[in-house]
Amino acid sequence: MQSRLIKLVAALAFALEACTGNVPGGDATATVPIVAQAPDAGIVAIAGQASRTVRVMFARNGGMVLIKDIRLPAGQRVTSLSMSADGRDVLIGTESSIYLASGGAWKLQAVDALTRGPLIEASRAG
Repeated sequence: MQSRLIKLVAALAFALEACTGNVPGGDATATVPIVAQAPDAGIVAIAGQASRTVRVMFARNGGMVLIKDIRLPAGQRVTSLSMSADGRDVLIGTESSIYLASGGAWKLQAVDALTRGPLIEASRAG
């Protein structure tokens, strides 16, 4: 199962390679996609370098089905992705913000205010 998922992600990464070189202001050589996966759940999130869109897909038995395209706000570009083990939550990192998209509605929520405050205070206390 996991080897099929890896093969599917590799095939999708190859397909996305043609798209990532056309990013305005982007470097045509930076074509490695950003991928997060929950193999047991069969969920994969993938974005091109400096893209505004994260594609969440269900991959099982050699096939892939698009679940949702998650669009970031204007001016934001994907720099990192992380996914919960059950595939229900995707954290999307940008240069200035972190966003959470949860399964079901996949509503995008900024989580900077929740994470920065306590971490900054804890580092000042030490």
